[in-house]
Amino acid sequence: MRIAVFDVGGTFIKYSLMVDDVMTLQDKVKTPYENQETFLKTIETVLETLKPVEGIAFSLPGVIDVDRKYIFAGGSLAYNNHTDVRAWEERFHLPIEIENDARCAAIAELEAGNMQGIKQGLVLTFGTGVGGGIIIDGDIYKGSHLIAGEVSVIFSKSPKVYHSKGLFGAIGSVYNLVEKIAKAKNSETRDGKEVFEWIHQGDEVSQKIFDEYCYEVICELHNIQCLLDPQRICIGGGASENPLFIEGLQKASDAFYNDFPIKFPHAQIVKCQYCNDANMLGAYYHYKKYNDER
Repeated sequence: MRIAVFDVGGTFIKYSLMVDDVMTLQDKVKTPYENQETFLKTIETVLETLKPVEGIAFSLPGVIDVDRKYIFAGGSLAYNNHTDVRAWEERFHLPIEIENDARCAAIAELEAGNMQGIKQGLVLTFGTGVGGGIIIDGDIYKGSHLIAGEVSVIFSKSPKVYHSKGLFGAIGSVYNLVEKIAKAKNSETRDGKEVFEWIHQGDEVSQKIFDEYCYEVICELHNIQCLLDPQRICIGGGASENPLFIEGLQKASDAFYNDFPIKFPHAQIVKCQYCNDANMLGAYYHYKKYNDER
């Protein structure tokens, strides 16, 4: 079986060819923001490099009905709002399965990663925004309106403006963190690896902003803890590949709960086993499951 897998993010579209459960030909292209036609042409160009292909698996931002193959809301890619993906199948002449990106990460970790055996858990992916995949009773929980886990639109402050900086998606955004540190350092860089190297080297300005970021994230995770009471929280996204990111969140969690007025139970924070590949792997597992059932 040769399945093209796409993890569509706010900055890049990562892709690979899964050949009999083995991930090959991994690469990425910039995510187009012009319109859906430009997006689909980008996918077509990539497919040409992966041929022959028997099907396509998409990990996508937004509110998605996997049974109807319908994208209600495209998240950061608004041009995908109200899209019937069966039209894409006709265009590409291939079967397609779609799933929300953070749920794909949760599927990967539940099936073959650090959520195996966990009954109540949460997978969070940190990147341009923050995605969430909820696990209840050992299965993916989607909610009544398919929005369970949409943590990016949790308000931390008064929602005077919808796209305010008070959204958890903005507070937890690694892109925003990198930009904030770079500005404080009077640097033009937006390279996350370079910024985390400053933290690693003990730069005081970078460390202070990073520590504040981690503490704010943990405050939000505490609110989620009060609602879902997960056993474990797996952290994914590109930043999770850097040990400093996970260590920063773990340290902030210890500080938060050590200062708490009572002993409060809370989840173990670990990194996703598959880090930046979790979305692609989960999309592939989802494809296999739904093609077996259809």
